[in-house]
Amino acid sequence: MVFPPTHEPTPLPSAASTVTPPQAGLGVWLRRYRRLLPVPLGIVALAFLKPGLPGGSRTLDTLLDVIGVACCGLGQGLRLWAWGSNATVGKHGVRRRGPYLLMRHPLYAGNFLILLGLLLIFNNPIAYPLFLLPFAYLYQVITEMEEARMYRRFGTDYQEYRAQPVSRFWPACANLWEALQTTRPFGWGFVWRKEYESCCGWIAGAIALEMYESVLQYGWVQSWPYTARGLLMLGGIGSVVLICKVRQSRVKT
Repeated sequence: MVFPPTHEPTPLPSAASTVTPPQAGLGVWLRRYRRLLPVPLGIVALAFLKPGLPGGSRTLDTLLDVIGVACCGLGQGLRLWAWGSNATVGKHGVRRRGPYLLMRHPLYAGNFLILLGLLLIFNNPIAYPLFLLPFAYLYQVITEMEEARMYRRFGTDYQEYRAQPVSRFWPACANLWEALQTTRPFGWGFVWRKEYESCCGWIAGAIALEMYESVLQYGWVQSWPYTARGLLMLGGIGSVVLICKVRQSRVKT
């Protein structure tokens, strides 16, 4: 695994030495622009790599597609669970419910699973290290910075949470029952507002990758019926995102 299990929290700096949050440095830069990292990597992958293993069987490719979609769904489910079970906390307290009893950063773990799922769909051997290694390093750096920030903000309350046998990314399976018990109440509305873009994004990405692979294998003419359905689905996803954006802007206004 990229993230080895560890149940001993790394020591945080003392409160006296962390009164002023850092305004520069690698961690701050990576956290600020973390959503832009997939763009250059994606351009490189689509420009120079082709989906699928050379000479690979269609059966294996289909199996990996199914596993990839399931992996994306698992990651998205983890993100939904994290937001919904802590809807009353938001950004104003330490999250201790649901998957936060299994790991300290379920949102980033969910992102990593979604990324892994899309890579399984793309299924190029070079793409795996091209994406997984930078993101593993990214999440390691920014979680260290975020935990220091949480300690500055919440002090002893967050230190008590970190003292529990819960690692950053590796699930503490012994806490699963307690995590499930603390899921309710679940904020469905809050979850949708936070996660509809993520849901639509990876589903659209999976569809686009399947269309791209079909065109490369069979050409535009033979793959057109499949591609047309994919374009209709992408249009529907785009419409959902647009409607949600308009509704949110009206609510804010």
